[in-house]
Amino acid sequence: MPRYNYDWSDSKLQKYINEGRGQKRGKDYLPWLNVHSIASRGRVSRIFGWKTGRVHHFLTDNEKRYFYLCEWSDKVVDIREHYPLIDLYEMTEILDEKLMDKLIDRRTGTPHILTCTFLITIRSEQGKELDIARSIKEEKELEKKSVIERYEIIRRYFQYKNIPWGLVTASEINATRAKNIEWIHNALFLEDWGYSKNQVEGELQLLIELLRNGTGTIRGVIEQFEKLVQCEKGKGLLLFKHLLATKQIAIDMDKPFSVQQPLENIKVFNAKALGSDERHAVGG
Repeated sequence: MPRYNYDWSDSKLQKYINEGRGQKRGKDYLPWLNVHSIASRGRVSRIFGWKTGRVHHFLTDNEKRYFYLCEWSDKVVDIREHYPLIDLYEMTEILDEKLMDKLIDRRTGTPHILTCTFLITIRSEQGKELDIARSIKEEKELEKKSVIERYEIIRRYFQYKNIPWGLVTASEINATRAKNIEWIHNALFLEDWGYSKNQVEGELQLLIELLRNGTGTIRGVIEQFEKLVQCEKGKGLLLFKHLLATKQIAIDMDKPFSVQQPLENIKVFNAKALGSDERHAVGG
């Protein structure tokens, strides 16, 4: 379990609420917890989100992996990490005195705010948006009575709200797919690398044609491309990753990727490249 590295008190609780943590959506959302809030046993991460246009905070590798899967999904339109159950204490129907007592800070008497790892907004095929909640946890932690009790409270909370909730362990996260998404994630916005859309539009089309009509390996085509356009080494790989990130080309994301793969492993769609105006509209 993560450990709070701050003293929990009424003033701290009010400060978080006044800051607006956990209260908005999209780029304006602030997670209840961030990488500075707690001492995590895993590696913490700060990642700029495709869908939200803001920095996300993750306290474990599994949280980060699940985030990448959400980024890639066409159904997901918003991701709120470390979502606080601020109004939990108003729901007296789902909390008995024994459970309530376990949520109170022993030293200060201030109620702790439980959080759910993700509150995810998805869009159905009919265009309707709905929220689902997911908690990410190590399987070994689920053997602890205190952890089980906390997740029972969280389950009751979302059931009361009519929001589907689920518990996700590491074995249920597609780590290979997440790693592939992580590899291309920073290549979506070419402006971040100093290239405008007009600068690279022709080069992207050339790379697409080489991938569609060439032979050999992906590495070979990238090297051929860089010689043809006489660009700096590495630009070809960046544009290749950009084509993957914008889904103009596709590979099997559930298998480990290598640039030594043959070209027949690539599917070319040649969709219109995404520009800066579409930065926050990427569906994954």
